[in-house]
Amino acid sequence: MVLGMLLGVATATVGLETGCAAPTLPIPPPTALVSAPDAGGFVTVSGSADPSAYVFVLNENTQAGVIVHAEAAGTYSVRIPGSIDDMITVWQMIGTQASQQDHLVVRP
Repeated sequence: MVLGMLLGVATATVGLETGCAAPTLPIPPPTALVSAPDAGGFVTVSGSADPSAYVFVLNENTQAGVIVHAEAAGTYSVRIPGSIDDMITVWQMIGTQASQQDHLVVRP
């Protein structure tokens, strides 16, 4: 009888342990560098992201934006209209999870 009760408690305890899930860590933003504007009024934003991510690049001043899928190596590069002092926001999405945003200022 005691053995049966111990087995029942052990089984219930195992069931409780496997029901706990680890918390999901937030997705970090992609790394990003922004170039100075070229003669045509464009900047290049490039860096690395998760290889399965879509990378979003938005010029906050002009509301121009570009979405690209990261390369298999996890790199990306986009050209977007930009001027000195424009704020460029970059983030990535993996499935339905969005990363934190990174904000860059265009410099000469």
